[in-house]
Amino acid sequence: MLCNFTLDVWNKGPSTKVNGVVIPGILAYVKTIDCDLQPYSTALLLKNYGYNIEVTKRIFIDHFDADVKVGTVFKYKDGYGQDSNLLVKAIPWMDEYMDISLLEVAL
Repeated sequence: MLCNFTLDVWNKGPSTKVNGVVIPGILAYVKTIDCDLQPYSTALLLKNYGYNIEVTKRIFIDHFDADVKVGTVFKYKDGYGQDSNLLVKAIPWMDEYMDISLLEVAL
């Protein structure tokens, strides 16, 4: 598989409850991965997998990675050197690799 991008994996830590108020966990760096990043669309996701979720990109990883789940954030520099963030919206099940659908977000 062609790996054309290096992405940083970030996951939220556990939430804390203080006097009945829930304080959400903060994003923490997990690791860096190599992957194939491609443009994608909601229409293609619906056609290919039947999910009607807003997405703008997708990545392929050539192995299963337990650190990547719905809600994971990938951070990287785009082709213009700008910081970009991708939120994992869906992970259709595959045996030998991961096909991950993402939405570009501002954090």
